[in-house]
Amino acid sequence: MSGNSRRGKILVIGGGISGITAAIEAAETGVEVVLVEKEAFLGGRVARSNLYFPKMCPPTCGLEINLRRVKTNPRIRVLTLSKVESITGGAGHYKALVRKHPRFVNEKCTACGACVEACPVERPDAFNLGLSSTKAVYLPFLMAYPTRFVVDGATCLGAQECGKCVPACPYGAIDLAMEAETVEVEANAVIWATGWDPPDATKFEGLGFGQHANVITNVMMERLAAPSGPTGGKISRPSDGKALESIAFVQCAGSRDENHLKHCSGVCCLASLKQARYVRE
Repeated sequence: MSGNSRRGKILVIGGGISGITAAIEAAETGVEVVLVEKEAFLGGRVARSNLYFPKMCPPTCGLEINLRRVKTNPRIRVLTLSKVESITGGAGHYKALVRKHPRFVNEKCTACGACVEACPVERPDAFNLGLSSTKAVYLPFLMAYPTRFVVDGATCLGAQECGKCVPACPYGAIDLAMEAETVEVEANAVIWATGWDPPDATKFEGLGFGQHANVITNVMMERLAAPSGPTGGKISRPSDGKALESIAFVQCAGSRDENHLKHCSGVCCLASLKQARYVRE
């Protein structure tokens, strides 16, 4: 048995900044790591931020360094577009079944963008929380890792009805026949780093989210303020693109409310203070 195999293997579930950090730190001690992420890219909420705490830096500042550490460490295996379906076993020996959904783009992709020019179908951009759109084949964001395009299987018309992206790719990287696969992972330990999702703000009565275009959530505000966002960093009204004249931040929306979340979110006050700085600047 080699020295590395004696150190074992760790399964990290979640490819946000916490999962990436856990994977890197473990791998750099000699442990084999499998990093599973449900999205097509690593970075999670930090990648979607304009600035992040505590240094008020853009994601490119710290995330780029950590992604480089992931790319160059042979002990880290990254599975994107993947979800853990089950975990069996016990302490010291776990067996996980991971469902890996097709990307429809293989390792030959150079991110040249020729496929985008050929694609006739548009979709809401989930990375920008629906504030903009992309083609059915898209790169999640400029510094996405893996640096590879992905086809949205839910909106793509498929090879039979369209398939225009296939001949458009000069490298043969588009494979619309890709299928989902199940990957078995054995690990000595499991780290859960699945992050968080914003609540459904349409359920908060009286606030008007979903009824009025200019009522947005704080995660949408991050994208409006980000230079990589739908407005190029110009905070404007989603309804008509005009400049702001005034803005109100509603605190504790859905928090400490027996009808929604009984606890304090713990982050919204600090996030609103940060975003007030965006507006003042």
